[in-house]
Amino acid sequence: MINDDKSGDEGTSSSFGSEGGVYIPAVVDGDGSVSDCESVISGSGDVDVEHQSIESNGLVRLDASDKLYGIIGKKFVMKLSEIGINARVECIKRNLFNSNAIAQARISSFQIFVKAVEKKNGGDANIKYAWFGASKDEIDNIVLHGFSYDNIRKNGFIDHGIVVSADHSPLESVESAIADEDGIKHIMLCRVLLGKTELVNRGSTQSHPSSDNFQSGVDDLVSPKKYIVWSSQMNTHILPEFVISFKTLMNVNNRPKQDGVHVEKPVSPWIPIPDLIAALSKILPPKAIKEMTQFRKSYIERKISRRDMIRGIRQITGDKMLLMVLKNFTEQRRCNGFR
Repeated sequence: MINDDKSGDEGTSSSFGSEGGVYIPAVVDGDGSVSDCESVISGSGDVDVEHQSIESNGLVRLDASDKLYGIIGKKFVMKLSEIGINARVECIKRNLFNSNAIAQARISSFQIFVKAVEKKNGGDANIKYAWFGASKDEIDNIVLHGFSYDNIRKNGFIDHGIVVSADHSPLESVESAIADEDGIKHIMLCRVLLGKTELVNRGSTQSHPSSDNFQSGVDDLVSPKKYIVWSSQMNTHILPEFVISFKTLMNVNNRPKQDGVHVEKPVSPWIPIPDLIAALSKILPPKAIKEMTQFRKSYIERKISRRDMIRGIRQITGDKMLLMVLKNFTEQRRCNGFR
């Protein structure tokens, strides 16, 4: 059982978003009920989940009228809107951590480490909320079994840690979310125990804190957008609390929605992937074309995210050649009367 009274266990509560003082207490009561932020904001007590369907993995779907649903959904949509992405939340599920004894041990373990880090750092555990995007199957596995090395290998930032996006910067995690057969994407909102952080650069071979003074990493010491939790701590320092299912709609900046590539600004040239591969086949050797085709095949089969596919193609071509092909394609379309 986790104490969901903020005054009784400050270390397990965390504010969602950098602006408000909204606290979401950690779950769960012995009877399986869950407390939302109402109990912190107005003292109205626990949410009644008796008549709600709790899934076998311990997730319960929040009603759209729920206070938590409004806070999380509004924040998520607002942050994407600020960067030109129009999204619609389809549903939000909360992890009750009561599906089995292992799930209950997972949240107890998190609380134990919170207290240990607080003690080490003079009372400051530095708990933040952060995003992690993946396929539906990956998220289901994480909720049931925890993070694995497969989740590390796909992040492209570092080889020995889980990378999550700061709550104010969900873009990269959104791009890592892979749509299911209904076109719905899924992203987790996790409570992350950071402690004292240190700078970790992309591609670093670091696999643990550089000294006993640190517990986790960030991509920027002043305004981090990424938090790095080392592989040895990925299932004790990250607590997946919510799963947000959403659809990305027509882009605010009118970017094409098709399977294509953008480079740099939204107004930059754009080309469908098949046309790009066809154009590059006249320039690059067959081996390079085969590698690019495989990246696209893996994306279509939902094995990698669109972001990973584009990153792979750019690594093969180089931005200089890619921009040249994009420019030629745009000029050709203009000559043919397209805009």
